[in-house]
Formats: sequence, structure tokens, C-alpha cells
Amino acid sequence: MNLPSKARPPLDGERFQVVVIGGGINGVAIARECARGGRRTLLLEQHDFGSGTTSRSTRIIHGGLRYLEHGEIGMVREGLRARGRLLQERPHLVHPVHFLLALNDNSRRSSLAVRTGLWLYRRLGGTLGATSSDMDKKKLEQWLDSGHQWSIFNFEDAQCEFPERLVAEWLVEAVQAGAVARNHTQVLAVDVIHGKVRGVLMRDLLTGKEERIEATWVVNATGPWADRLCQRSSIRTSRPRIGTGPHARPRRHGRSAVFPMIPGGASGRPRRTRGLSERCRNRLGYRASDRCSRSTPNTAADCAVR
Repeated sequence: MNLPSKARPPLDGERFQVVVIGGGINGVAIARECARGGRRTLLLEQHDFGSGTTSRSTRIIHGGLRYLEHGEIGMVREGLRARGRLLQERPHLVHPVHFLLALNDNSRRSSLAVRTGLWLYRRLGGTLGATSSDMDKKKLEQWLDSGHQWSIFNFEDAQCEFPERLVAEWLVEAVQAGAVARNHTQVLAVDVIHGKVRGVLMRDLLTGKEERIEATWVVNATGPWADRLCQRSSIRTSRPRIGTGPHARPRRHGRSAVFPMIPGGASGRPRRTRGLSERCRNRLGYRASDRCSRSTPNTAADCAVR
């Protein structure tokens, strides 16, 4: 790879409190939060920042409407608060968007259940100001007319049309807070000795030089490539890491752990676009409960080692 670049200072032998692997929107957000929390943080990306799943996502900033069905009200409230902060702090990137939901008589969810869920979602998240006309609803009904009776619902969420720009802004803030960011750097393996995380072996793809650094915490935010990294590092997992939404759920194993970030389903599309929850931040700096954020049954992230 012959890319023009300035010589980057060597990192071999250096120690970081947090190493985040994966420079997508989740990884950059986590690195930003850790750096702003005073942790010496290293962010590593094999290609360019935001070039993977982030650039191929639905670009929806939402609180997790579907989690209401499983009673995850706390998770939805937290997501909606994060959505509100993004709308307030990044209005040039994040804006309200209006959705119309069509439900026919063959749906496995009743109109009453959907109406109740949307009402609660609106109560938790507030009104964003996005609107649609009755004409839009009527047109949708006509397009969907196939002899079935349709119920049309509407709700609001937010969208970041260019998530790469959001990644870039967060990356700048992470570096300003003291994080070290390296793109075109491949993580060859996470060093695990006697069941404890010791560091990371990485290769600079611009120079071909390999370096080994020490780390207390390693966050696997590689999305659809999470399994591959665990396998290369001989980290056993009870099940494949592919799930239905990105979650981090560390187990309590002393002062060292590996966090897997779970991509959104077989398509690899991320479902939630935000960084560490308050509980995750507390876990990196303060004593907190074992569970960092709740996961649905298919997304239990137990790739944690001491």
C-alpha cells in the first residue's frame, strides 16, 4: 500500500488503559467517551475510519422502538435521550424524520399493541417536529391497496444522512481529549496470558511494521468481524457474535476484559448509533454493576476474559 503519509511515532511497548479495535461509529464513540473520561485510549482501524458497516447502515438514530415489546423501557429511554442530545448538539448532521407504518389484518401484532407502543415511544422521546400530511397517508393506503384492510400509524425518529461526518467530528474530539488514533492498522491478535488480557499485537499496513502494546481493557468494536478477531486471538465464545443490535455486555473478571460489539443482524447493519452508556462509562472509571447494558436473548455478549 503506497499512501502518502507522515511517519507516525512508534507505539511499541507503550501501555494504554483502553484499546478500542474498530474505527466505525461505535468504536469512535467509545474511544471519545473513554478519552474524555481521562483514560489513556488507543483507537485502531484496519482500513479508514467509518469505511465499514457505518458507511452502509440505515443511518437511523433511534431509541429502539422494538425493545418496548420486550419491556426494555430503560434501554429505550436511554437511547431516546442520546437521540435528543444528537439532535441538539449536531443539528447540521442529525435531523428529525417522519415514518409511516402500515399494518394489515395478517400482522402478528395487533393494532392496539402497535398504537400503545408508539404512544409510549412518543411519550418517552417527545415530539421532534417532523410531519406528514393526510395526503401522504392516503397515497400510502392507495399504493398498498390489495384487498386487505390497512391501519396506518405514524411516528418520529431521527436520521444522520452522512454518518461518516459524525464519525469525523467525534474522532477529532477524541484526539483532542488525548486519544491516539491509528487507521490502516491491523490487529493481528489480542494477547491473552493465563486468562488475562495483556495487550494487542498490531501491524501498520503503511509500513508493514509490527508492534505490541500493553492494555488493561480491550474493546472489540469490529462489528461483523468480531468473531474473526476472537478466533485469531484464541478467545472462546459460547455462540457466534452476530446479533440483532450492537450491545456491550462485559462480565466482571477483575480489571481486564474484552468487550465484543455485536453487529445488527445478518446484514451487518448497526441498529443503534451511540457510544457508551452511563453504566459503561462508570464501569471504566468507577465501581458499577456487572451488567453494562442489557441485551436481548440473541445478543448476549460473553466474549469476556480476565
